Amino acid sequence: MTNKRTVLISGGASGIGWATAETFARRGWLVVIADKQHDRAQSLIRDHAGSMEAVALDVASEESVEKAFTTVFARHGRLDALVNSAGIQQWTSLAKVDWSAWQSVLDVNLNGTLRCLQAAGSRMMEHGGGAIVNLSSVAGARGVPGRAPYAASKAGVEAVTRTAAVEWASRGVRVNAVAPGYVDSELVEEYVKTGRLALAPILARIPMGRMAKPAEIASVICFLCSDEASYITGQVIAADGGFLVDYGIPPVDNAKAAQ
Repeated sequence: MTNKRTVLISGGASGIGWATAETFARRGWLVVIADKQHDRAQSLIRDHAGSMEAVALDVASEESVEKAFTTVFARHGRLDALVNSAGIQQWTSLAKVDWSAWQSVLDVNLNGTLRCLQAAGSRMMEHGGGAIVNLSSVAGARGVPGRAPYAASKAGVEAVTRTAAVEWASRGVRVNAVAPGYVDSELVEEYVKTGRLALAPILARIPMGRMAKPAEIASVICFLCSDEASYITGQVIAADGGFLVDYGIPPVDNAKAAQ
């Protein structure tokens, strides 16, 4: 058992998940890295003895999810927060949908989020409440050519977030989502290198002119799990450098227009 606030982070061994784990640990939480890449997770936590531990988790498996959450509660008797960060990406056109890609993305990103949400929420309601943050994306609010499975999964995550927030508010469980824009991560770097993403037009569409650092997204997630956010539930917070609110038309250079 532990007296520390405890958070489980699915997909916590890389990207935003790992940045979030480091942020929680610095703030004194006990962090459980729950990831399919269990060996990687165990390697990462070696320098964080006492503040981090790892459990194997495949969010696409109901059995794996139940085992992971049962293990955490047996060890610590509590779970104060869940961060649903596990996710995958697949490309397919809508004209000729790759149904395998569609099903795999939905099963991890949407169904996996729901499996963990249920496992955590049911236990939190029995133990006095808690906070859940799901990872959405700006893709959930925009048309994304070639990435319909991903966009659909994230739109679904937002719908589940709102529904869970309404159903569980009276039981002390808050449920929110964070929708990152483009993040300077290993995954995005790989997509740029392989030609799946072009960096210049992406940066041109972001009013702040840069991608987010993973730690910037992590700070929003940690805030939503904190007491400072105690009256916030059912919200989708876009952390995107202004991407979603941009009208899409470059501002007029008034000096040139006056000539």
